[in-house]
Amino acid sequence: MSTFSTLSRLAPQQRLIRLIVLVAPLIAVSAEAQAGATLQRWFVVAVIVSSSVAAVLPDSHTGLLVVLLVGGHWAGASPSGKSQSGWVLVIALALLLFHAGCMLASYAPSSVVLDRALLLLWLRRTTWAAAVAAIVWVVSRVASGLELPSSGLVLGAALLVLLGWTTLLARTMSGRAAGRG
Repeated sequence: MSTFSTLSRLAPQQRLIRLIVLVAPLIAVSAEAQAGATLQRWFVVAVIVSSSVAAVLPDSHTGLLVVLLVGGHWAGASPSGKSQSGWVLVIALALLLFHAGCMLASYAPSSVVLDRALLLLWLRRTTWAAAVAAIVWVVSRVASGLELPSSGLVLGAALLVLLGWTTLLARTMSGRAAGRG
């Protein structure tokens, strides 16, 4: 069966989800440009092609390529002093939408309309992740203004707190998914 015949039988809900998969990386690249990053033609073409493939084949590894392209490019090409601008939050949220879109698009066959409960679950998860990204961005902005000396001890403590919080969140979410919470 050809890819085009599969696309023609997409449920309207799946069309919207795959549009998000296609457009979200382009929003991230546009945010990079607005922040002053230099965009090479090969990079823009690679993002367009890989996000198009991810929209058509969301259960492939192409989604990972999109995230690596956009995230890696921002990490390497962000102008000095702009790595904590508001545009980095836009990039993070666009990649979050891309990830959630790929997951929802690959969850079931393309002709299936996803259950409302599943959509609400992923809306909640995506909202939580977006809130955490915003909090981390605010904390990094505040901390950068304090001009604190670098410390391996503080970094280690912060990573332990993050590990504990992630473990607690994973247990809470797995308890809810199993019907215990």
